[in-house]
Amino acid sequence: MDTKAFFKLTYGLYLVGVKNGDKFGGCVIDAVMQTTVDPPTLVISSNKCTKTNECIGKTKEFTLSVLSETTDPFVIANFGFQSCRTVEKWEKVPHRFLNGLPVLDDAAAYLHCKVTEIKELSTHTLFFCDIIDAVDSAKKALSYTTYQESWKPKVMEAFKSGKCSLTNQKGEKTMTKWVCKVCGYVYEGDELPEDYVCPVCGVGPEEFEKVEEKPAAKPSTEKWVCSVCGYVYDGDTPFEELPEDYVCPICQQPKSVFEKQ
Repeated sequence: MDTKAFFKLTYGLYLVGVKNGDKFGGCVIDAVMQTTVDPPTLVISSNKCTKTNECIGKTKEFTLSVLSETTDPFVIANFGFQSCRTVEKWEKVPHRFLNGLPVLDDAAAYLHCKVTEIKELSTHTLFFCDIIDAVDSAKKALSYTTYQESWKPKVMEAFKSGKCSLTNQKGEKTMTKWVCKVCGYVYEGDELPEDYVCPVCGVGPEEFEKVEEKPAAKPSTEKWVCSVCGYVYDGDTPFEELPEDYVCPICQQPKSVFEKQ
C-alpha cells in the first residue's frame, strides 16, 4: 500500500489549545471535520499518546486555531515536534485568549469547542464537539497539501533556530486578566462573556475587574546543542533532568551527543 496516497485527501492544519493544569498546552492536528451547521458541530481526531489528548479528555474543551499561509513555520515545529509535558509551548509564540484558552495571533480563524462525545479508536481518539464561539479573519488557511509540498524544510529549519519571528510591536506578549473583586478568582481572556459566572463564588461579570499585565520574563537558561544536526534544546526542564532515553527531535541521536553551549 502506498500511504502517500493519503496526502491527496484534503485537510487543513490546526493548532489545538488546551488547559494543562495551571498552565496551557497544545499540538498540531490535521484531522478536523465540520459535521453540522445548525447546531454548529465538528469532530477532531487526536493521537492518544499526546499530552494534549489527555487534557482534552480531562477538561472537555479546547480551542482550534486554523493555521494560515502567513503562519511562522516555527509555530508548526514548536507545537508538532515536542511535548507540553516538558515545554511551555505557548510562551514561545504570540497569542491571545478566547474564553480563557489560548489561540494563535496569526490564525486564519479560531474556534472554542466543547466536547459532547468521545470515541476511542486504536491509536487515536475522536472528540465530537459543539462550537460555542468562532472568530474569522481575512487570512487564507494553510492546506495540508501545501505543507507536504513546500513547508517541511522551512519547518525543520525553524525548529533548529528555536525562535518565532512574529511578535507584537514591542516584541512582547501581553495578556488580559479579569479578577473577581469578591473572591480573587482570575479569568484570562480578551473579553469576559456577558453571561459569565465566577466558578468559585458565583457572582456575575459586573463583579470582575479588568487587569492588563505582561507575563514575567523567562529567566535565561543554559542551552544544549546537538553536535550532529545543530538542534538547540532550550526547554524549561533542565537538560540534565531529561530522561536518559531522550533523543534529538530532529536527528534522533541520543542525549549523549548534546554539548553545553
